[in-house]
Amino acid sequence: DKPMNQEYDVQLSFEELVHACDNDRQWVVSLIEENAISISGEPHLATFSGYQLARVRRARRLHRDFDASAAAAALILELLDELEELRKLNN
Repeated sequence: DKPMNQEYDVQLSFEELVHACDNDRQWVVSLIEENAISISGEPHLATFSGYQLARVRRARRLHRDFDASAAAAALILELLDELEELRKLNN
């Protein structure tokens, strides 16, 4: 995931992240397994950033709006990241 200034970033527990994502624990775990967000260690012990929360919420919208699986949502997020990088290079 993109580095952020940890001092000013929000820090969420796994339970807080799950609560912010429609209380769907398996969905969050699936996204972690698909590397949509990266963590070290076990999900239930990890701390999550605001950036990771935004990615999980975006993936959840992809699931809701387009019935995207966790694997498809992770791929779409990766492609969107690459597109953003290419746009930065062209500016």
